[in-house]
Amino acid sequence: MKEIKLFNRDGANLKLVQKHLKEIEPHITEWELQVDKKHKYVLEFCRYIGDNFLEPKAIDPSGGPMLSLGDEFENRYKIVKINGINNIWISDNGNN
Repeated sequence: MKEIKLFNRDGANLKLVQKHLKEIEPHITEWELQVDKKHKYVLEFCRYIGDNFLEPKAIDPSGGPMLSLGDEFENRYKIVKINGINNIWISDNGNN
């Protein structure tokens, strides 16, 4: 599975991990935030930002980074939908 390592000010090993290879839509797969056991509070104290809890526009784990709709990683991946820390839709434009 693919993963994207994220910088966290609390020193957590925080990353986005692709859940499975099956596409939700063309070039869009489901990912989740994962953290090491020592820093699991990073996700327990995650803020959801948006007009309502069911449709967040951003999520902000303790120590960061804040992840928003439209954020891009590695000049390849882009967040297109946030359903929670365990269900983030990411588009892969395949530029690698």
